[in-house]
Amino acid sequence: MCRRESIPASTYESAAVIALEIPEPATVPAAPPVSGVRCRQIGPSDLGAVTDLLTAGFPRRDRNYWLAGLHHLRDRSCPADTPRYGYLLEHENRPVGVLLLIFSFRAGASGETLRCNVSSWYVVPEFRNLAPLLVLQGLRQRQATFINTSPADNTLTTIEAQGFRRFCNGVFVAAPILTIRASGGKVLRFADTLRPQDLLPPSETTLLRDHHAFGCISLILQVQGHSEPIVFRRRLIKHRFKRAWLPCAQLIYARDMESVVRCSGLIGRYLALRGMPLLLIGANQPIADLPGRYYDDKSPMYYRGPNKPHLGDLAYTEDALFGV
Repeated sequence: MCRRESIPASTYESAAVIALEIPEPATVPAAPPVSGVRCRQIGPSDLGAVTDLLTAGFPRRDRNYWLAGLHHLRDRSCPADTPRYGYLLEHENRPVGVLLLIFSFRAGASGETLRCNVSSWYVVPEFRNLAPLLVLQGLRQRQATFINTSPADNTLTTIEAQGFRRFCNGVFVAAPILTIRASGGKVLRFADTLRPQDLLPPSETTLLRDHHAFGCISLILQVQGHSEPIVFRRRLIKHRFKRAWLPCAQLIYARDMESVVRCSGLIGRYLALRGMPLLLIGANQPIADLPGRYYDDKSPMYYRGPNKPHLGDLAYTEDALFGV
């Protein structure tokens, strides 16, 4: 598992799965024979082998971490004609590589679109020269927009060569509890809302329900007669000097940045009362009217395809499904 670049004031480390890391072996193994190699979709009976591969490839995460995330992939609704888990690389029926893919439909101004989060990728060292087979198979859905929310630094040149473009340059570490904006309104936990469909469109009601099941914090904010959906994931940041881990929240979904700023008083109070005074937001610049600090060229995100993601929408990605 690779680490994100440190942020000077307090090192930001995502507890999400870090995508597309291929650790370099000490020596380059001889190329394996091509015969007997195939790439196929991962099925339910493969989850044990997939867990073994991911645990070996990312030793900072134990088996329970991977099993929990794979079970979320197993239980969630999946768009038709897309892989539920991703692809497995086999040599003579032995699993030697894995690529996790998370497909979802995203609602937008132009209608419903298909999106895929390219997630964790690992191939055992002696078969690493065959790793491109997984990528080629994974990117075959031409109508989909692919996103990579946590590329390792050593893969940036590779994914750019694959046609990915950067849509998020950095991280804004906000302290919404310090906002001077009025904080009137009400916060409703999705789990406590009897008829959320009366407050939100069906697509957002489903989104909040799904992410509550993933272990995220799904809320409905009511401000000036309007209801706003918002989703967070609990994270940790490491203080640069005290070497202590501090809890914070990561923004997983909001309609737009304007809604986050507009509801910042409510958000800040809710998170601070639950021990999360800081909010991590993917951004390209400082966010006006929101106290905090912007770190450029930290934890960039990339996309490839027809629909550029909007900042503040990490719904149905590894950041949401895998968690701490």
